[in-house]
Amino acid sequence: MARCVATLLSCCFAAAAATQGVPLEIVLSAVVFDGTATMDLNGPDNDAVQCLRAAIVAVLREEYSSAFVSGVTATSYVADGSTNTKVTFRVADKGINAEYVRDDLLSAVVEPSNSDSKLMLSLGDCWPYDKVDAEAASHVLQTETYRRAGFADVGAVVSSAVVMDRFTASYFNADAVSVAQFGVVVADVLRAATVQIDNVVAVNFYGLDEGNDGVDAIHSGTVARGSVIHFDVAIHYWPAGATVLETPEAIAQALLDALVAPTPTAFQKALDIYGTDPQFCDGCVLSSGVLNVAASQFYIDEVTMDGSHAVTSPPVPCTANCGGRDGDDGLDEGEAAAVAIFVILAVVGVAGLIFWLYRSNKLRECCPSEEVEASAGELELDKVSSSATKTEMV
Repeated sequence: MARCVATLLSCCFAAAAATQGVPLEIVLSAVVFDGTATMDLNGPDNDAVQCLRAAIVAVLREEYSSAFVSGVTATSYVADGSTNTKVTFRVADKGINAEYVRDDLLSAVVEPSNSDSKLMLSLGDCWPYDKVDAEAASHVLQTETYRRAGFADVGAVVSSAVVMDRFTASYFNADAVSVAQFGVVVADVLRAATVQIDNVVAVNFYGLDEGNDGVDAIHSGTVARGSVIHFDVAIHYWPAGATVLETPEAIAQALLDALVAPTPTAFQKALDIYGTDPQFCDGCVLSSGVLNVAASQFYIDEVTMDGSHAVTSPPVPCTANCGGRDGDDGLDEGEAAAVAIFVILAVVGVAGLIFWLYRSNKLRECCPSEEVEASAGELELDKVSSSATKTEMV
């Protein structure tokens, strides 16, 4: 019986472990409201939260009429010297598309000359706060609308690295502008959001061993000739319109492609804009560097496929169950069923074990030693003896 229980439990755990997130059914986005009064959404004003949730669904296309809005959170948003309120939220529905959500919300925040915006009209009298800031909301919607990767867990990252010549690690790591701009370069290459790139840090590059993987033009030595710049890419959310890269293989291939074609390569274009243009990186260490293509190819292969640099934060606030309903920090239906099965099987197993131990002890206490050592078949025959005999044994 114990073996059966163990087998069933292992099957239960396997089913739970195999449960995957549902692809493209969760979209994260945000809008901006004038002033700071809307910050009160984080307080006890549940009516206003419900009002906003209903209004967001109302301005989406008809096929998303059953969408569920959750995770409404207000934060400050500073632009052009004024402080407003950014409200982030997530929209869940079967087969939902991040680009459609972004486009629908962009249309909904535009304010016609003779009327309120569609979003404000949908909010109606139940909205006690300020109006939508159309310009800021449009910018945020285009840069902070994310779609969920199909199979990547929340917080999942892929680590990689490239090599830059002409500056060593200590100079790069001490230059906050260079560190930040390198993250922008990688984000541009991968079409990721800048917040997806994290843990950028360099170590000295001394060259590669001659003949290592066919790279014989770059020799190892004792004097640093450049920097290996490591970084993490968060893969569980991607901007609307971007290609979702959710495996080490996909990240590695995208980086390798950006190193070799076309001319100038995508990586070099990004470096020319965000790494050397005085508008972004005036006099910073990164602007003096030269991309080492051969060494970068080697490190992308080595680190992306086999290495783990660090663990980064999610690019956007989210819980492990991003598509849930109210109180969605709990288990989803599949997980709850797996837990229920586990509990039932555990109870049955413990009860069976207790019963078996109870019967074994009774046999030892009441039966002669030669009867305890009888075969399993003889014990089964004893079980079908008369009730009087059973009473006498007990």
